This record gives sequence, structure tokens and C-alpha cells, in this order.
Amino acid sequence: MRNKKVLFIVPYPTHVAPSQRFRVELFIPYIENADIDYRIAPFMDANTWKLLYGNGNTLSKATGILKGFLKRWKTVLFDAPFFDYIFIHRESAPVGPPVFEWILAKLWRKKIIYDFDDAIWIPNTSSSNKLAASLKANWKVASICKWAYKVTPGNDYLCQYARQYNNHVIKLPTCVDMERMHNKIKEHGNHPLVVGWTGSHSTLPYLNDIIPAICKLQQQYDFTFTIIADKNPELDLPKW
Repeated sequence: MRNKKVLFIVPYPTHVAPSQRFRVELFIPYIENADIDYRIAPFMDANTWKLLYGNGNTLSKATGILKGFLKRWKTVLFDAPFFDYIFIHRESAPVGPPVFEWILAKLWRKKIIYDFDDAIWIPNTSSSNKLAASLKANWKVASICKWAYKVTPGNDYLCQYARQYNNHVIKLPTCVDMERMHNKIKEHGNHPLVVGWTGSHSTLPYLNDIIPAICKLQQQYDFTFTIIADKNPELDLPKW
């Protein structure tokens, strides 16, 4: 791979989305040390990301998505031919059929490494993404798996799905960087117990399944239930 060129096609601006930070951005220092040339090509810009999951700003959201498509066309048609490998995290565009992936695989004959860490072929509709969900074309995941040079799902369940369409599947678990980031040691005996949960607005509804158990536990033990998410939930708990 030394002196090779890799194009990372990702959905989000850098430093904001958990899956992208852990499955792409975390490896950048190691890629640089290996003398691999690379470029990260997000679909959304930072401003669109900030507006997308909030209420209102419909025109600004639509403009941001349109800009994303224009940038993606430029990347796929004019930049991608000069790269040896194309690493696609989740999808090239948030809505629509896999046109960009088809061009990369069939027209440019590129070696696509297709990466995902969720069951993104299953429709997931929430109150904030009903319109977008109708345009998602979740079926495209199977097509991209077929066209890929390698597929790197995040766990055994995802690998089982990918192997229906591609024999070159490599499980790539979501990693934690214990050298540069998550390496702090903390004394945990000097404060009440904290139980943490992390997710996003789209997965907050799953908390409803475990709140009765958390509530029962809080009646027996003194602990705080801490939520890390991009929206505040409404929880019927004494300490959270």
C-alpha cells in the first residue's frame, strides 16, 4: 500500500459523527505514517450538518444537500480516477440510488472498500427524517456490496449480511485508540456510580426498552444514569 492513493468518501464533515470518527478519522495518523496518500471527501459541509436534524430551515437544508450532490459529482467524475482505492463509509449520498457507486465500480473500475457499522439496509424512520427516509433507497446496500472489492462490516451480524453478496468480507470492529485518545486513568472509588448510554436522536427511542430496568435498579442502588446524545431525552428517572 505504500505510495498508494486512497479516496475516503464519507457522509459527514470531519470530527462530528461517531461512526466516521471511529472508522475513518481514527486511522488517519497511521495512514500518514505508512506513506499512503489520501483525501477525505465529505458529502455534507459543517453548516448543513448543524441544521439537518433540527426543525425549520428547510430551504437551507435543501441548499446544503444540493451542494453536497454537486461536490459528489465533481469528486466521482473528476477526482476519483486518480486514486487507487475508494473507501466508502456507509454511502456516497444520503438519498437516492447508488449512482456514484455504480460509476466508481463499473465505469472507472475502481477497487471499492465498502464499510458500514450498522444494519443500514433496514429502514429507520424517525419524526425528524420521515421525508428523507422515503428517499433513502436502503436496497442499495446490497448492490454496493456486490460491486465492492472488499467489504468491511463492523460485527458478525453485518458480515453475515454482506456475505450474501460478496465473498471478500473482512470484519473490522469499531476500534478505540488507547495510545492517543482514550488512555486516561481515573480513580472510580471517590464518587457515586455512573452508568452511561451513548447514541443519537435516532436511537433514543430504544431507551424506552431499558428504562423500567434502570428505574428498578435505582431503587436498590445509588447511581446516576448519564445520557450522551445530540438531543435531550424525556426520562422518568430520579437521577439522570
